[in-house]
Amino acid sequence: MEIRQVSDSVAIYSDGQRLQVIHNLGDEFILDFDFQTEEVVNIDDLTTHVVGDIAPIFKVSGYCSRSGEDMYRLKWAIHQFEIFEQYLNDYQEDLLDWWQNPGGENGN
Repeated sequence: MEIRQVSDSVAIYSDGQRLQVIHNLGDEFILDFDFQTEEVVNIDDLTTHVVGDIAPIFKVSGYCSRSGEDMYRLKWAIHQFEIFEQYLNDYQEDLLDWWQNPGGENGN
């Protein structure tokens, strides 16, 4: 089991089989990521390669009023998403390795 702290409110957790996001932003906010692949062409030798990327996901799944505490919580959740998104960008290569090997076994 491994936990990487992204911010005071967001962390990425591995149970050894998969990665997931844990947060304390509230049940109505979904903060997650997805592994996306894209086929690219190397223009030097015209070979194709598949590259992977971890993309952040943010959704509001419940009611959130436009005033008072709910608006503050929404703004806080959006701010935490921005921190999360920057973390994914900064540590993309390391997270891709972790995604492909969440148990930490190097295969040797």
